[in-house]
Amino acid sequence: MKGRSGKLIIAMVGVFFLLVSWQRFFAAEGAGLPAWVLLTALGIIFSGYMWRTTSKQEKESEQKWIEQEGSVFIRRMEDEKERKLVSKE
Repeated sequence: MKGRSGKLIIAMVGVFFLLVSWQRFFAAEGAGLPAWVLLTALGIIFSGYMWRTTSKQEKESEQKWIEQEGSVFIRRMEDEKERKLVSKE
């Protein structure tokens, strides 16, 4: 496991064991939510976080692509302008 995804998986496994331990510890008192409910809530929160992160990365990469294509278009326009000036002379 490399980088961020490995750390994320390890963190999620740690949270899972923490929640299971928490549920078993507090199960005797009868208070608390089942672990699957907490895991579902954490999954929803994580999903929202990943959606936001991915969306931001996509916007940045799309903006870079747009800027790159724009510079290519401008260069072509300048080359065409030069050709017209040279052909008039």
